[in-house]
Amino acid sequence: MTFLSIPLIYWFAGLALLLPRIPVIGKWFNIINTAIHELGHALMALLLEGSVKKMELFNDASGTTTTSTKTKFGSFLVAIAGYPFASAVSFFIFYLLNVGYEKGFLIGISILFLFMLALWIRNIYGAIWILAFCGINGYLIYINNTEYIHIAALLYAVFIAVDALFSALTVLFLSIKQKDKAGDATLLKKTTGVPAFIWGLLFASFSGYVFYSLIMILFS
Repeated sequence: MTFLSIPLIYWFAGLALLLPRIPVIGKWFNIINTAIHELGHALMALLLEGSVKKMELFNDASGTTTTSTKTKFGSFLVAIAGYPFASAVSFFIFYLLNVGYEKGFLIGISILFLFMLALWIRNIYGAIWILAFCGINGYLIYINNTEYIHIAALLYAVFIAVDALFSALTVLFLSIKQKDKAGDATLLKKTTGVPAFIWGLLFASFSGYVFYSLIMILFS
């Protein structure tokens, strides 16, 4: 990728691995991926002519989306959509940055999150987080400093890509060790009867493939 500063990516990759272990600050960044994950559930429900009742984002970087669909198969597709969607979005974001749309990315993700706030976010922390995130982006866009916009866009992109992978790996781990606490994998087990481990493995495999593809492109 032509515009990327490889040393900067190394720094941000390190931050993406270390910051989640820092109280409050780390989780704040992780919620970016959580919001995208929950959006995946919501969009799938709407695509299937269902509805989204509410969405919540929490300070531990978890989230929930309550939807309704017309069929059980629709519910299955909604449940499976989150992790693949987050990984696919991470790949698309790097494409946008590669073609020079750093500012467009910040504007687009801010508008998207504000749209989620207006329609679905129904808890106080989620609303505050959306407003803070969009406020920071709005300020960067207002001052129009190319370097700051570049850094922010790349930082978000790296965090989303790394967290999309690690959240899927976490679900895989939980599907083995704590089958009733494996999030979407547990839900899919209840819906389909297929063991949570299989769903965790599928999520981790897809996310791992997307992440590997990104690495190959970035460093080729």
